Amino acid sequence: MPEAPSDIDYTVDVGRHETMFRANTPKGEEFLGGVDLTMSNEEAHTFIQDARAAGLTVKPFF
Repeated sequence: MPEAPSDIDYTVDVGRHETMFRANTPKGEEFLGGVDLTMSNEEAHTFIQDARAAGLTVKPFF
């Protein structure tokens, strides 16, 4: 069964050179420091690991 959108703290859109994060919950917005955040793909890899370690649910979208 797919997760309800409210269960996903933020989504991740990986582009060619950068990754965009979009918050879906207040917890996700707090972690991102706003509604969305863009950074290099290299930085994003570590950022996602840190978010998961902090207990956030991350869902990639394409």
